Amino acid sequence: MGLVAVNSRFLCLMFCFAVALSLGGCFAGNLFGGDLPAIAYVVSDDDGAQAWVQQPGADEASRISSLSADARTPRWSPDHTKIAWISVGNQTQLMLYDVDGEGVTSLVSNVDADQPPIWAPESDRIAYVSDEDGEPDIYMVALEGERKTRLTFNPERELVGDWSPDGEWLVFTEYGKDGLFLRNPNGVNRIELTSGPDTDPVWSPKGDRIAFLRSDDGARDVYVLRPTKSGNWADDTDEVAVSDDQHDEFSVAWSADGRRLAFVVRFDDQSEIFSVLVDGSERRQLTQNMEDDLTPVWSAGEDRIAFVSHAYGNAEILYMNADGTEQMRLTVNDAMDTHPDW
Repeated sequence: MGLVAVNSRFLCLMFCFAVALSLGGCFAGNLFGGDLPAIAYVVSDDDGAQAWVQQPGADEASRISSLSADARTPRWSPDHTKIAWISVGNQTQLMLYDVDGEGVTSLVSNVDADQPPIWAPESDRIAYVSDEDGEPDIYMVALEGERKTRLTFNPERELVGDWSPDGEWLVFTEYGKDGLFLRNPNGVNRIELTSGPDTDPVWSPKGDRIAFLRSDDGARDVYVLRPTKSGNWADDTDEVAVSDDQHDEFSVAWSADGRRLAFVVRFDDQSEIFSVLVDGSERRQLTQNMEDDLTPVWSAGEDRIAFVSHAYGNAEILYMNADGTEQMRLTVNDAMDTHPDW
């Protein structure tokens, strides 16, 4: 069932120290196999927060981050050969782990600790937010040569949402200004997509739609945006409320085929995971208990969803079929396991 017992964590750490790998971590390398890809996540306890990786169905997890700093929001590269995360210590750094065994490197410093790394579709660049030039703007760094490029020049803090699958656009939001915006990372174009109180944009795998959240009367609803003329985002677009509901909704994630969205609905006493087709039909409740289920993320094969559940008292990583059946625990420990990425 892919259980990670405390003893297996201890054995993994002892193995790490025995082989004396760089940064004190226990690296995943090519240890992972099986039918499902490995899941990266964060383990938080009294000693801090570290990034771990585990194969569903395996008993051992591998730590990839240093014990000397806190890790946040690990993200797999699209080609599944690297993991990027934010390291918060004496400096806030964008870190990179190479699955092929080249270890961990620091790409850039002075990054926004609250922003996850955003991978380009070619897995060769990462977008992030930094105030190294005095303002919190969007940057990108190329993995080859670690060359940095500043993409925006605004006094307001920006939040990077996602990179388009064709690599042409970054979608983002600005503090104090309504709407979603596009920025071409290789040019000067800037497009205003929406004018509402919109946040958390996520591109569909085919690049033809953007899911986002719109706040209305204190609650957020899931919307889908698409261009109406020849697929050009600079032309007119239309918006569809695919999950208009009286409850707060958040944490939107696309299935690999772009047909369904998974998201979280906040009820009075707990949060549950739902999914829906992009036209708003076939709404399904995937989890149901008296505790919080959060942050769904689809596997590349689209038939599994990993998520965080508090059903066992503390936060654990679980995974399930796309229809909510066969829910399995990935982690079993006394720590808080969060931020899964598949």
